Amino acid sequence: MRYPFLYLSFAALLAAQPSVVTNRYDNFGTGANLKETILDAGNVNPAGFGKLFSFSVQGSVYAQPLYLPALDIPGKGTHNVVFIATMDDRVYAFDADTSGDPLWQRELGTPIPIVDVTKNNDLNVVGNVGIISTPVIDAASHTIYLVSRSKEKPGYVQRVHALDVRTGKDRVPPAIVKARIESQANDALEGYLYFNAKTNNQRPALTLTNGQILIAWASHEDIQPYHGWIMAYDAKTLKQTAVFCVTPTGTEGGIWHSGRGAVVDADGNIYFETGNGEWNGITDFGESLLKLRLEGGKFVVADFYTPADYVALNKRDADFGSTGPLLIPGTTTILCGDKHGVLTLLNSRDLGKLDSTPSHVIQALPVNGGRVLGGPVWWNNTLYIWGEADVVKAFHFNGTTLDAAPVAKGKIASHGSPGGALTVSADGAKPGTGIVWGMLTVAKSADHGNAAGALHAYDAGTLEELWNSEQNPDRDRLGTLVKFVPPTVVNGKVYAPTYDNRIDVYGLFK
Repeated sequence: MRYPFLYLSFAALLAAQPSVVTNRYDNFGTGANLKETILDAGNVNPAGFGKLFSFSVQGSVYAQPLYLPALDIPGKGTHNVVFIATMDDRVYAFDADTSGDPLWQRELGTPIPIVDVTKNNDLNVVGNVGIISTPVIDAASHTIYLVSRSKEKPGYVQRVHALDVRTGKDRVPPAIVKARIESQANDALEGYLYFNAKTNNQRPALTLTNGQILIAWASHEDIQPYHGWIMAYDAKTLKQTAVFCVTPTGTEGGIWHSGRGAVVDADGNIYFETGNGEWNGITDFGESLLKLRLEGGKFVVADFYTPADYVALNKRDADFGSTGPLLIPGTTTILCGDKHGVLTLLNSRDLGKLDSTPSHVIQALPVNGGRVLGGPVWWNNTLYIWGEADVVKAFHFNGTTLDAAPVAKGKIASHGSPGGALTVSADGAKPGTGIVWGMLTVAKSADHGNAAGALHAYDAGTLEELWNSEQNPDRDRLGTLVKFVPPTVVNGKVYAPTYDNRIDVYGLFK
């Protein structure tokens, strides 16, 4: 199931400058930076690699850091720049290679205290909710896009922002997120369902494709009533161009993806996974993989996949859409992971709709490691996954399916939720350059509470551990883990978000 034009599309990603402009590095969701020429399996070790410095910010960091090289900052010269967004509704641009004050920063509102949403603090999020999703950058127009959540009189507001990456100033005025659709759902008002800026949680990363910013929402902790929403905004004007509700006549159907964004195939089709929610295959699409197209100002459902046991999944809170999808480069195969601990491979050109028989499933592979949350990453025909009750594993892809047995395994097991949030760095497919980086808890689950975290580095070929931040804790300790958030690896440095109002930066000592 191989197509030459898809190889060309992925090759174009390799030829790009070494920047990080979107969550998981590309719109295929591979989680791989294939332009890393400094760090490799030979020089990442306890003697020569560790924490260099930290950036201090206000607010915890749930967004994956983004990066642009050789950016001209007015009045401050040319810098490699890392961009950090926080839950206190703040955005920072730092020189990526040195400690110190930010090159610029913006405060975008008054964040929402989590107790306003939950009525009590269940410790899944502590403090404030502001910018929770990963922004996206259009390097050509020098614009970073993000969504803020604010508490204002008389209520709550979410806004889409377009900031100049060189100054932090608005490129166009921000757009207030509003939407309504005709609906007969129980929570509809006079025949209309309205977007709720207080309860709808904008967890998935933003995606930029074909001049459109794609944004999706779920809830916080299934607080009712809620629906999954998808919206598109014009990247130049921030005019809202399309709205889609996952369950317009039902309930739930949130899109959260453990923070990952939508993926986009070579033909421009857009893929989202949905969680628990009602399903009828006509208007409501809970527990599904959706294939969407933007046509005439509307999202059109071009195809979908729904597992036959969706009712049972709903009853067990076993979201099919717990990880966000991954498009395997060079193929039309799309991969989904779920809370059931299964990796499902499908043909993106024929998803199969309701799967009353398994005929449309290329493969359903149990990974036997608890829920799949942070999701898989991809390098060199190998898929890496770190479940919440397992060691990191590597599965070889034979061109059609994943081999049933892992080709390599680590030795350190995770301690419950969220398992490992992964990144791969490598110099193309060059042997000895591949490293799998993982962030996970040190000793306990973070399912409903904060926990100390650690950063690990593994040889991508063997999954032998090269280094971790607990080997020399006085020098390298990470701090409090932020769930589902992978480190950003670029240009010889590793940028690791924390809950502790800082980003820790790791690299070679000389």
